[in-house]
Amino acid sequence: MTIIEVENIIKEFSLPLTLKDLAKLNLKPPQFKVLDKVSLSVGEGEIFALLGPNSAGKTTLLKIICKLLLPDKGKIKVKGSISYLSGETPGFYPQLTAQQNLEFFGTIYNLTPSQTKERIRKYSQILEIDNLNKPFWHYSTGLKHRLSLLRTLMIEANIIIMDEPTKNLDPLASKNLRRLIYKISKELNKTVLFATHFLEEAEEISERLAIIDKGKIVLIKETKEVKGCLGELLKNTLKRNA
Repeated sequence: MTIIEVENIIKEFSLPLTLKDLAKLNLKPPQFKVLDKVSLSVGEGEIFALLGPNSAGKTTLLKIICKLLLPDKGKIKVKGSISYLSGETPGFYPQLTAQQNLEFFGTIYNLTPSQTKERIRKYSQILEIDNLNKPFWHYSTGLKHRLSLLRTLMIEANIIIMDEPTKNLDPLASKNLRRLIYKISKELNKTVLFATHFLEEAEEISERLAIIDKGKIVLIKETKEVKGCLGELLKNTLKRNA
């Protein structure tokens, strides 16, 4: 069953006026097309990677799917609820413990105290976080990312959208987080859509992937079809789109 359907999305942003524009009395800002007729679909329980270089349009597309931005044209259909996770760890209070931070977020999510504690217990076990009683600043970057993911899971949405989930992590922490993302999708039947520019990340945990470049989807494939040759495929695909 299709959970996310994106149809012919177009998004443009206005560029700043230049002195040349002002000299010509052209006061209409030039437009930059960030997304150009983007279409894709994601199935229930699927892990789908959006792979592409920086400034390809990945983040803009994810924000449109999450309704954080409106498209200029096109349609988005989503069956269920979405929780969004960026590659940062914003919103945590550094002096509070992880437990205190998560309990605070539970109140924001309108959970009862018992619901909050049960979800913290459940998801900390799944994410292999043993100690929640240290101040947030004390945790490693890898554990901070896990705590951010735990907070996302507390909402219990059926769709998790991630923008560069392993950003700023070392290779070992990145590998561990990818393993946990795969575990979450399969054990909890979560649909995962994530953006990355790391070939290894897309290849390791996704079941299907789309390559996006200059605001266009240039390829959609099952990951198993391109495993081992994804780097060369990406290079050739981007070259053709240059």
